[in-house]
Amino acid sequence: MKLIYIFIISLTYIINGYSQEGKVLSINFLSFYEDWKILNNRDFSELSNIFSLRYYPASNTDLLLNAKYAAVGGDVDDLNGFSDMQFLARHSLTDFNLSLNGGINIPSGKTKLNQEEFLTSQRISHDLFNLKTPGFGQGMNIFFGATWLNALSDNFVIGTGLSYQIKGEYQPLEDSPSKYNPSNEISITAGFDMKLNETSTLTGDLTGIFYGSDELDGEKIFSSGTRFISSILYKKYFGFDYLSVFALYRNIALDELKGIFAVLDNEKINPDQFYISLSYSQRLSSKVKLEYRLFSSIFEKTASPFSGYKIFGISVNPEFTISSHLKIPVFLKYSVGITSSESDLKNFELGAGLGLSF
Repeated sequence: MKLIYIFIISLTYIINGYSQEGKVLSINFLSFYEDWKILNNRDFSELSNIFSLRYYPASNTDLLLNAKYAAVGGDVDDLNGFSDMQFLARHSLTDFNLSLNGGINIPSGKTKLNQEEFLTSQRISHDLFNLKTPGFGQGMNIFFGATWLNALSDNFVIGTGLSYQIKGEYQPLEDSPSKYNPSNEISITAGFDMKLNETSTLTGDLTGIFYGSDELDGEKIFSSGTRFISSILYKKYFGFDYLSVFALYRNIALDELKGIFAVLDNEKINPDQFYISLSYSQRLSSKVKLEYRLFSSIFEKTASPFSGYKIFGISVNPEFTISSHLKIPVFLKYSVGITSSESDLKNFELGAGLGLSF
């Protein structure tokens, strides 16, 4: 699913006039420590190291490579290793207002987990935790799609996109030879960018993600419910500074058990989510930028123990420009989660990195 989400994000970048700013190559190293305290002694933490390389062989073409290494520990069984690598490409046909996108999920990540590692992988995959590395290894996935833009006026641009992801099978458990094959995915996205006045913009998009049936050793066992993701972003500029308000709603239909598992009642597990944030980006000097953010997530109550939560948090992200080629971003975040039926949560996150561009 990560390739599809990268495609969705890329449409927003294109609509907003994403630019390489004259650079040919950018390299980013990021390291994040995420600590979750679940107040009934089920704490865990994850350390993620992320590498990305973006190359622009031409002004209308860019190539992106992502790789991660993560380690999970705490009151769960240890799990560490590389996650799958992703390679993505985009080529713009400017005369047709068209952008072609493609990518591949390279199965370099850890699979064939033992039972203890598998249980840990289930824990960290919950959307509630929103970890930088929510999973490790899958099969060979191929993604391709296209986005199209149309400027209806000098102040209003619309865009739409269509993509398809083909997923390959893999062996999730080391003590079982069974092969799991996730369903293929279709994604349809529509968005707009509106210039409200000389200092304000409004951007929005709506995405639908549609699935087939997952298979275990060739037998259909599960079908994920359709996802609809809608978001809107308002920005107000004050010279070099800007205020932004972002809201997102994710609706998840009921998942369906199939085959031998169809005797069980289908009950909603994955919760709908509403997210909102208010942030302010401040340019303290030509070398220092600081972003403050307040955010909240509200999760629907379902049969999952990690649902029904209200998350409230704050983050502070300074960025230091050392030279025209080097930037150092820093990330600090703290949040709490409350619910009436489960244990409260506390989350602390610390991250830093290096951004190189040439």
